[in-house]
Amino acid sequence: MLSEYKEVFLEELEEQLQLMDDVILQLEQKGETERVVQSLFRAAHTLKGSSAAMGYEEMKQLTHEMEHLLDLVRSKVLRVTDTLIDLLFQSLDCLKELKKDIMRSDDSTTDISGCVRDLQAFAKSPKESIPQEMEDLLKPELSLDTTLKIQEAEDQGLKVFWICVKISLECVIKGARFYLIQSHLCEWGDVLYSLPDIERIGEEGNETAEVQFLYAGNQSNQELQDLVGALTEVTDVKIESLSTEMTVSVDKEIERQETIVNEHQTYKAKSKTQTIRVSVERLDHLMNLVGELVIDHTRIDQVERMQRRQFSDDSLEELSQISDHLSSIIGDLQESVMKARMLPIEQLFNRFPRMIRDLTRDLGKDIELVIGGKDTELDRTLIEEIADPLIHLIRNAVDHGIELPEQREQSGKQRKGTLQIKAAHEDNQVVIYVTDDGAGIDPTKMRKSALDKGIISSEEAVLLSDREAIHLIFRPGFSTASRVSDVSGRGVGMDIVRSHIEKLNGLIDIDTELGQGTCFKIKLPLTLAIIIGLLVKLNGQTFIIPMSNIAEIIRITNNDIETVRGQSVVLLRNQIIPIVWLHDHFNIPRGKQRKGHIQLVIVGSAEKRLALAVDELIGNQEIVIKSLGPYIGKINGIAGSTILGNGKVALIIEVSGIINQR
Repeated sequence: MLSEYKEVFLEELEEQLQLMDDVILQLEQKGETERVVQSLFRAAHTLKGSSAAMGYEEMKQLTHEMEHLLDLVRSKVLRVTDTLIDLLFQSLDCLKELKKDIMRSDDSTTDISGCVRDLQAFAKSPKESIPQEMEDLLKPELSLDTTLKIQEAEDQGLKVFWICVKISLECVIKGARFYLIQSHLCEWGDVLYSLPDIERIGEEGNETAEVQFLYAGNQSNQELQDLVGALTEVTDVKIESLSTEMTVSVDKEIERQETIVNEHQTYKAKSKTQTIRVSVERLDHLMNLVGELVIDHTRIDQVERMQRRQFSDDSLEELSQISDHLSSIIGDLQESVMKARMLPIEQLFNRFPRMIRDLTRDLGKDIELVIGGKDTELDRTLIEEIADPLIHLIRNAVDHGIELPEQREQSGKQRKGTLQIKAAHEDNQVVIYVTDDGAGIDPTKMRKSALDKGIISSEEAVLLSDREAIHLIFRPGFSTASRVSDVSGRGVGMDIVRSHIEKLNGLIDIDTELGQGTCFKIKLPLTLAIIIGLLVKLNGQTFIIPMSNIAEIIRITNNDIETVRGQSVVLLRNQIIPIVWLHDHFNIPRGKQRKGHIQLVIVGSAEKRLALAVDELIGNQEIVIKSLGPYIGKINGIAGSTILGNGKVALIIEVSGIINQR
């Protein structure tokens, strides 16, 4: 096995599978065009070649059958139908399973025999696949070469016709008969194009009894009718002049195709000269090295400050300048490496059109998917990690959010619902919106469902505001679905969504209006490797709180603290926020208060807010997140550690872990 090429093969496989996914959807939504069919054919052909070279026989066999079927479509022997689209999607799903097999090991466990059988059966029954409208004279999309030939013929004063010729079904050698008909046409004028290609009739079961010719000559319509109709075994002839619209569009078509060719060549030239493939491991290693530089620079900074307090020397001024220059270089280097790890979120969003298509068919809904901000860039690790939460949100929006077409009509809405997925950079973060124009979330129904499931008590239900009731959706085991389906309704989806986003140092919020729809807003950091943290002290020990979790910092006195049901709280802009002494959480003795003041760091995770009481605020700085390693393992409330400027290790607080314990 050519294992050294496996990684490159898998990358190409992923690209081609995504391309096929997009193109089959285009085929279904926008109809058959030569460009789309050709693009799909090329993808199948590429995969067939590369899988054969790597020795993956099942993939080669499956792509060979797809390629053959698409070739029949390309040569207009078969037309694109719903059955064919389903068959192509089925084959694509099989290819994806084969890819998983290859990633796990080189042995395939996916059974492709049924899919191959279906493809072969469809290819061998082209007549049954051709619908009734084929009886009319259909005009295929013409290539640039053919349109140039039309223009040339018209410049010479020739008339251009579509001629559809049918021969007897009993004809023994149909290919030879059509060849003779074409020879006669070439004697009377020029044959610019034939559909299907005469040379291929008779190959691999293609025994069509009908061919369209694009013909240029001096004859009139009736003269051609008489000439062709008199040929042996011809049973029917239909002749149409090339329409005026077609003639006018020839120039535009030439211009359009030349533009496409130029754009493609420009893109190809740019791709060749400006990009290279780099393994993810190398980028991760680079990022780690940058992290070490950030730590060392922080230490140099610390040493400089210590020296400045003790000495007054010109060399310290020089050290300060070197430190500033080093800081600038490390900043640029960090930004460059981060950008190298960034990918457009398009790679993730491209998965959703197919998913929405399958869901709407299963659920009988009519939904338009609108995607925005595809170019928004995000760290590749985050793109992989955010995929599952987004899929949960989208499945819930389709299943529970957007109503059935009949229900929407009764509510005065359009039958077709809209689901919008949008990404954007906001305040050094990436924000993803998932918005639907469905029924919205009913807080009354949420309270009742939570009560029925025993998630909250009747006393809690009374105290809950509408906003808090809506956020019950993130509680484990919560669901308002009256039935459990394959799509959602088990009460595990939204809980997973929240915990997953919190692990990424992100936040999720809901904005909903009954009858109008719901918007989920997810905020994510640009990267997980280096973050800005607030350094705080607890009885002399330094801890770090990620700035992305901090809502605000306040200072209060003991008199500002109130007690509700035994819990210390602070009232901030009419919101009651529980106070937690971090000392108690980590079993550290509380330090002395300075002048009777208490420093509170208000942190947030999802809808919850908590005031963390600390002894001292030191300031914020860039920190490199380090794992605690397998020896220490996972500690509740601690996300990792970092090395400070003085060389000491400080622990990073996991805000969601502390909030979830309350």
